[in-house]
Amino acid sequence: MKATLSQLTQALLSRLGRAPTRLRRQREAAVSIPFPQPWTELLKTRCEHYNRLPIALQDRFRQQVQIFLAEKRITGVQVDMDDETRLLVAASAVSLSVGWPDYTWDQLAEVLLYPDNFDRDYNFGGMDASGQAHHWGVVILSVPALKRSFDEVSDHHVGFHEFAHLLDLWRTRFDGIPTGLSDELIRRWLRIVQDEEDRLRRGDSVLHPYALSGPVEFFATTVEDFFQTPTALAARHLELYEFHSSYFCQDPAAWSRPAGR
Repeated sequence: MKATLSQLTQALLSRLGRAPTRLRRQREAAVSIPFPQPWTELLKTRCEHYNRLPIALQDRFRQQVQIFLAEKRITGVQVDMDDETRLLVAASAVSLSVGWPDYTWDQLAEVLLYPDNFDRDYNFGGMDASGQAHHWGVVILSVPALKRSFDEVSDHHVGFHEFAHLLDLWRTRFDGIPTGLSDELIRRWLRIVQDEEDRLRRGDSVLHPYALSGPVEFFATTVEDFFQTPTALAARHLELYEFHSSYFCQDPAAWSRPAGR
């Protein structure tokens, strides 16, 4: 997998192009401001993935959070906005992208925060969805579900799931194939998907059954597994884990092991 790291990273970053001078300066200004200590403490308290990162990636994590919050529109819909909620939104996205230098989620147009889960008509209190990603770059998140995602160690994280969908977004459509893959890697990914779906149907899998909902949900669901339960994923689904590890340029299972082991 090591041979694909540079290829994947360059392919992903090529989508961004070179930021205009003014935008680069804005981003430099954003990261020049000291990261608020209360925010660091909140990340340490609420974000398990931040805590497992090597120090250098924690530094990049904080910088990407600053850029995300400076550039992205986060709108509360009947929700009282506060720094904690905005920080958890940013941490959801940056957990996925921290392995990619200079990645700035340019495909994201807006995050809408809802006060509860919602139904298919977007009525609050429904049980259909706790989050949704749209092909025009809008992500909807239920605030209670988002906070539970950071409070509970489980295989479901609505923030990771919905932002993972945006990494599957290419020219206004979702197809379940992560962006930036070569033809060879696409074939490998499709084979992994088939093998893992067969294992799920046989009951020989630690993946969440929601992965069987289709190729688009398979990618987002296994991204959740990669970040939420990396040790179990590496132990039982090594090829899938290694694929995600190369794609995201991260190794959360190794970072989760006690020092010296």
